[in-house]
Amino acid sequence: MIAACTALTFAMSPLGALAQEQPRLGLIRDAEIEDTLRVYANPILESAGIPAEDVRLLIVGDPRINAFVAGGLNIFIHTGLIRATKKPGELIGVIAHETGHIAGAHLSQLSEKSTRAMLGGIIGSLLGAAAIAGGAGTAGAGVILGSQGMAQGRMAGEIRVNEASADQAALTYLDENDISATGMLATFETLRRQEMGMRAQNLFARDHPLTSERISTMRNHINESSIPKDQVPTGFQEKQDRMVAKLAAFTEPYSRTLSLYPLTNTSIAARYARAIAEFKRSQLAPALAGMDGLIKERPNDPFFYDTKGQILFENGKLDDAEKAYTRANTLKPGNALMLTDHARTLIARNKGQDLQRAVALLEQSKEIDDSYSNTWRQLAIAYGKQGKLGLSYMALAEEAGLSGDYRTVLQHVARAKGQAKDDPSLLLLLSDLQRDAQAQLQKKKENNLF
Repeated sequence: MIAACTALTFAMSPLGALAQEQPRLGLIRDAEIEDTLRVYANPILESAGIPAEDVRLLIVGDPRINAFVAGGLNIFIHTGLIRATKKPGELIGVIAHETGHIAGAHLSQLSEKSTRAMLGGIIGSLLGAAAIAGGAGTAGAGVILGSQGMAQGRMAGEIRVNEASADQAALTYLDENDISATGMLATFETLRRQEMGMRAQNLFARDHPLTSERISTMRNHINESSIPKDQVPTGFQEKQDRMVAKLAAFTEPYSRTLSLYPLTNTSIAARYARAIAEFKRSQLAPALAGMDGLIKERPNDPFFYDTKGQILFENGKLDDAEKAYTRANTLKPGNALMLTDHARTLIARNKGQDLQRAVALLEQSKEIDDSYSNTWRQLAIAYGKQGKLGLSYMALAEEAGLSGDYRTVLQHVARAKGQAKDDPSLLLLLSDLQRDAQAQLQKKKENNLF
């Protein structure tokens, strides 16, 4: 889903928040976009010998072109990069390049995936960069957000290996998956042209210097390859078009969305963008008409039901939203973000067994992905309504940890312990949270990051 258009309060915000905030916001979450990136990345990671489940793909709400690896097995991709790529191979090539960086240091530095506490520290630094950028131009963000800059900022686990080696690894991964490297070349040629003037909007070129030799190596590889130009697996182009359209519709003014996707464009992606644009300007009838048309054409697409559920939820149509989310989760079971969105709707509706059902969905969601801050927020609300204050405060502590706010973690842990004196298992979990938060605070102190 692209959830509520609320102000960005927590590090991992729904994509809808981008519609109302400044360009650089930290991390965003969206089920459909994450699913597309995962479909792109998993075969590449498999070719690199890296367990896909150990790698987090995180989306940075930033219009500048960038991608980087930080804090271990975490690949960060800017929305600006996604929107700048027209063909899936262009984005897959960048993902393959970043995977090359991970593989180059995997055995020696990355034997274990990063902990949730470490991820919170990284996210906190990203938000710090966003605050710097908001107050003083782009310089501060450039230092922290770029791959090289993150190493200068002494963020844990940053990886910098030879760029040419990462390129070569990427070409190997693409070949093994019968994906043409023409997309990768197109992206890097565009970045090379921008690099000539070193634009502030192009962080990737700044942190991944593109030499003529590197470009030539890619061209030679393509000339010697038997893989047809622009070849990618079937269905990838529509996924790319929908992902880009969704980002545009949520981040651009209505007039700009219609300029990009005029009524004469009857593609799936264009109609999707226009339906979202109508939702953004609070026009419920055309927004639902647009989504219903898409669902009629693709009745088994879970993400159309997910988006429809959001539109209905944001307009107070809770019963209809619950039906849409039920259908979405039936079509794609086990998606953590959609489970949380369904639970949020049940909590808001508050009928009969809704609260009990919501908690069950949220517990399932966090077992699948415990790094979604909204899951912890909704659990805090649900537990609070059930009178389980110890669990509620613990959930708030988990949420705070995901934004790197470790002092708030300790405050919530203290409150939770006051409510959990007779619950040894909860006290043990709280002690673990407390220890992790204290360790991260000590690390910040040692690195002079306060």
